[in-house]
Amino acid sequence: MSEVASTVSGQPGPAPGPGTLPRQQSLLFPAIFEKLPKDGHFTVLDIGPATPETLRFFSPWRCRLHFAAMFSEPLVRQGIGDMDHDQAVRAFTEALAINDGTRFDLCMFWDFPNYLDDKALKAFAAALRPYLHERTVGHGFAVRASGTRLSNRWYGIDQPHLFTVRPARDPQPQMHPHAQAILINLLTCFGIDRGMLLPDGRLEVAMRASLD
Repeated sequence: MSEVASTVSGQPGPAPGPGTLPRQQSLLFPAIFEKLPKDGHFTVLDIGPATPETLRFFSPWRCRLHFAAMFSEPLVRQGIGDMDHDQAVRAFTEALAINDGTRFDLCMFWDFPNYLDDKALKAFAAALRPYLHERTVGHGFAVRASGTRLSNRWYGIDQPHLFTVRPARDPQPQMHPHAQAILINLLTCFGIDRGMLLPDGRLEVAMRASLD
Protein backbone atom coordinates (compact mmCIF):
# COMPACT_ATOMS: atom_id res chain seq x y z
CA MET A 1 0.00 0.00 0.00
CA SER A 2 1.07 3.56 -0.59
CA GLU A 3 2.29 5.62 2.32
CA VAL A 4 0.99 9.17 2.64
CA ALA A 5 4.15 10.94 3.65
CA SER A 6 2.70 14.20 4.90
CA THR A 7 -0.27 15.60 6.73
CA VAL A 8 -2.79 16.79 4.19
CA SER A 9 -4.52 20.16 4.52
CA GLY A 10 -8.17 19.20 4.25
CA GLN A 11 -9.24 15.57 4.28
CA PRO A 12 -10.43 13.93 1.06
CA GLY A 13 -14.17 13.54 0.68
CA PRO A 14 -15.99 10.23 0.32
CA ALA A 15 -14.96 8.07 -2.60
CA PRO A 16 -17.21 8.93 -5.54
CA GLY A 17 -19.36 6.29 -7.18
CA PRO A 18 -18.50 5.03 -10.66
CA GLY A 19 -18.96 7.63 -13.33
CA THR A 20 -20.01 10.44 -10.97
CA LEU A 21 -17.01 12.68 -11.74
CA PRO A 22 -16.04 14.16 -15.09
CA ARG A 23 -12.98 12.53 -16.62
CA GLN A 24 -10.29 14.16 -18.72
CA GLN A 25 -8.19 12.08 -21.05
CA SER A 26 -4.42 12.33 -20.67
CA LEU A 27 -2.27 11.66 -23.71
CA LEU A 28 1.06 12.20 -21.94
CA PHE A 29 0.80 10.80 -18.41
CA PRO A 30 0.93 7.10 -19.44
CA ALA A 31 4.44 7.58 -20.85
CA ILE A 32 5.49 9.61 -17.80
CA PHE A 33 4.25 6.92 -15.44
CA GLU A 34 6.19 4.26 -17.35
CA LYS A 35 9.44 6.06 -16.43
CA LEU A 36 8.97 5.43 -12.70
CA PRO A 37 10.95 2.61 -11.02
CA LYS A 38 9.45 -0.73 -11.96
CA ASP A 39 9.75 -2.10 -8.42
CA GLY A 40 7.13 0.39 -7.23
CA HIS A 41 9.44 2.16 -4.81
CA PHE A 42 9.04 5.79 -5.81
CA THR A 43 8.09 9.11 -4.27
CA VAL A 44 5.38 11.40 -5.60
CA LEU A 45 4.67 15.09 -5.03
CA ASP A 46 1.07 16.09 -5.77
CA ILE A 47 0.45 19.84 -5.67
CA GLY A 48 -3.15 19.52 -4.62
CA PRO A 49 -5.47 17.81 -2.17
CA ALA A 50 -5.41 14.05 -1.62
CA THR A 51 -8.29 12.88 -3.77
CA PRO A 52 -9.71 9.39 -3.20
CA GLU A 53 -8.98 8.48 -6.82
CA THR A 54 -5.27 9.30 -6.55
CA LEU A 55 -4.94 7.36 -3.31
CA ARG A 56 -6.59 4.33 -4.89
CA PHE A 57 -4.49 4.62 -8.04
CA PHE A 58 -1.18 4.46 -6.16
CA SER A 59 -2.31 1.90 -3.57
CA PRO A 60 -0.82 -1.17 -5.38
CA TRP A 61 2.72 0.26 -5.15
CA ARG A 62 5.02 0.71 -2.18
CA CYS A 63 5.39 4.40 -2.91
CA ARG A 64 5.39 7.52 -0.78
CA LEU A 65 2.91 10.30 -1.53
CA HIS A 66 3.36 13.89 -0.43
CA PHE A 67 0.31 16.12 -0.92
CA ALA A 68 1.00 19.84 -0.73
CA ALA A 69 -2.38 21.57 -0.79
CA MET A 70 -0.87 24.84 -2.00
CA PHE A 71 -4.03 26.29 -3.54
CA SER A 72 -5.27 27.54 -0.16
CA GLU A 73 -1.91 28.99 0.91
CA PRO A 74 -1.75 32.79 1.44
CA LEU A 75 1.32 32.75 -0.82
CA VAL A 76 -0.99 31.76 -3.65
CA ARG A 77 -4.21 33.52 -2.72
CA GLN A 78 -2.58 36.83 -1.71
CA GLY A 79 0.72 36.65 -3.60
CA ILE A 80 4.23 37.18 -2.28
CA GLY A 81 3.87 40.95 -2.11
CA ASP A 82 7.14 42.78 -1.57
CA MET A 83 9.15 39.72 -0.49
CA ASP A 84 12.54 39.50 -2.14
CA HIS A 85 13.55 36.27 -3.90
CA ASP A 86 15.24 34.67 -0.89
CA GLN A 87 12.32 35.47 1.42
CA ALA A 88 9.87 33.99 -1.08
CA VAL A 89 11.97 30.83 -1.46
CA ARG A 90 11.94 30.34 2.31
CA ALA A 91 8.18 30.91 2.42
CA PHE A 92 7.53 28.33 -0.30
CA THR A 93 9.89 25.87 1.37
CA GLU A 94 7.93 26.20 4.61
CA ALA A 95 4.59 25.84 2.80
CA LEU A 96 5.70 22.71 0.93
CA ALA A 97 6.77 21.13 4.25
CA ILE A 98 8.90 18.43 2.60
CA ASN A 99 11.06 16.25 4.83
CA ASP A 100 14.82 16.72 4.54
CA GLY A 101 16.44 14.12 2.30
CA THR A 102 13.32 13.57 0.19
CA ARG A 103 13.85 13.22 -3.55
CA PHE A 104 10.76 13.04 -5.74
CA ASP A 105 10.54 10.73 -8.73
CA LEU A 106 7.28 12.29 -9.98
CA CYS A 107 5.81 15.77 -9.54
CA MET A 108 2.15 16.37 -10.43
CA PHE A 109 1.76 20.13 -10.82
CA TRP A 110 -1.68 20.13 -12.45
CA ASP A 111 -2.38 23.79 -13.27
CA PHE A 112 -0.67 25.17 -10.14
CA PRO A 113 2.05 27.17 -11.99
CA ASN A 114 -0.74 29.30 -13.48
CA TYR A 115 -1.66 30.57 -10.01
CA LEU A 116 1.77 32.19 -9.50
CA ASP A 117 3.11 35.34 -11.09
CA ASP A 118 6.59 35.33 -12.63
CA LYS A 119 8.45 36.26 -9.44
CA ALA A 120 6.54 33.75 -7.30
CA LEU A 121 6.98 30.90 -9.79
CA LYS A 122 10.75 31.41 -9.86
CA ALA A 123 10.82 31.29 -6.07
CA PHE A 124 8.66 28.16 -6.01
CA ALA A 125 11.05 26.46 -8.47
CA ALA A 126 14.03 27.35 -6.29
CA ALA A 127 12.27 25.96 -3.20
CA LEU A 128 11.45 22.69 -4.96
CA ARG A 129 14.83 22.14 -6.62
CA PRO A 130 16.62 20.51 -3.62
CA TYR A 131 14.00 17.73 -3.60
CA LEU A 132 14.54 16.60 -7.19
CA HIS A 133 17.05 14.30 -8.83
CA GLU A 134 18.23 14.05 -12.42
CA ARG A 135 15.58 11.47 -13.38
CA THR A 136 12.60 13.24 -11.80
CA VAL A 137 9.67 13.56 -14.19
CA GLY A 138 6.72 15.92 -14.03
CA HIS A 139 3.29 16.62 -15.42
CA GLY A 140 1.26 19.81 -15.60
CA PHE A 141 -0.86 22.18 -17.64
CA ALA A 142 0.28 25.34 -19.39
CA VAL A 143 -1.69 27.45 -21.87
CA ARG A 144 -1.25 28.14 -25.56
CA ALA A 145 -1.77 31.88 -25.09
CA SER A 146 -1.60 34.01 -21.97
CA GLY A 147 -5.23 35.13 -22.42
CA THR A 148 -6.62 31.61 -22.06
CA ARG A 149 -9.33 31.39 -19.39
CA LEU A 150 -8.78 28.84 -16.62
CA SER A 151 -11.13 27.56 -13.94
CA ASN A 152 -10.07 26.39 -10.49
CA ARG A 153 -10.23 22.57 -10.47
CA TRP A 154 -9.07 19.67 -8.32
CA TYR A 155 -7.62 16.75 -10.23
CA GLY A 156 -7.14 13.09 -9.40
CA ILE A 157 -5.62 10.11 -11.19
CA ASP A 158 -8.25 7.54 -12.10
CA GLN A 159 -6.13 5.60 -14.63
CA PRO A 160 -2.88 6.52 -16.38
CA HIS A 161 -4.88 7.88 -19.31
CA LEU A 162 -7.77 9.40 -17.30
CA PHE A 163 -7.85 12.18 -14.71
CA THR A 164 -10.87 13.04 -12.59
CA VAL A 165 -11.91 16.67 -12.40
CA ARG A 166 -13.99 18.28 -9.65
CA PRO A 167 -14.72 21.92 -8.74
CA ALA A 168 -12.39 23.25 -6.07
CA ARG A 169 -13.80 24.10 -2.66
CA ASP A 170 -11.80 27.32 -2.46
CA PRO A 171 -12.87 30.51 -4.25
CA GLN A 172 -11.23 31.20 -7.60
CA PRO A 173 -7.90 32.99 -6.97
CA GLN A 174 -6.25 35.35 -9.40
CA MET A 175 -4.69 33.47 -12.30
CA HIS A 176 -1.39 34.11 -14.10
CA PRO A 177 -1.60 31.81 -17.14
CA HIS A 178 1.83 30.84 -18.51
CA ALA A 179 2.38 29.83 -22.12
CA GLN A 180 4.81 26.94 -22.61
CA ALA A 181 7.71 29.17 -23.68
CA ILE A 182 7.29 31.33 -20.57
CA LEU A 183 6.76 28.38 -18.23
CA ILE A 184 10.12 26.80 -19.06
CA ASN A 185 11.86 30.10 -18.25
CA LEU A 186 10.17 30.42 -14.85
CA LEU A 187 9.88 26.85 -13.58
CA THR A 188 13.64 26.66 -13.80
CA CYS A 189 14.07 23.23 -12.18
CA PHE A 190 12.22 21.50 -15.04
CA GLY A 191 12.37 21.35 -18.81
CA ILE A 192 9.48 20.39 -21.08
CA ASP A 193 9.87 17.20 -23.08
CA ARG A 194 6.55 17.37 -24.87
CA GLY A 195 3.38 19.44 -25.05
CA MET A 196 -0.07 18.46 -26.30
CA LEU A 197 -2.71 21.05 -27.17
CA LEU A 198 -6.11 20.43 -25.56
CA PRO A 199 -9.44 21.58 -27.05
CA ASP A 200 -9.92 24.28 -24.38
CA GLY A 201 -6.64 26.03 -25.19
CA ARG A 202 -4.57 24.48 -22.42
CA LEU A 203 -1.39 22.52 -23.05
CA GLU A 204 -0.74 19.23 -21.30
CA VAL A 205 3.01 19.08 -20.71
CA ALA A 206 5.44 16.28 -19.86
CA MET A 207 8.49 17.50 -17.97
CA ARG A 208 11.86 16.31 -16.75
CA ALA A 209 14.13 17.75 -14.09
CA SER A 210 16.70 20.29 -15.27
CA LEU A 211 19.27 20.72 -12.51
CA ASP A 212 22.27 22.12 -14.40
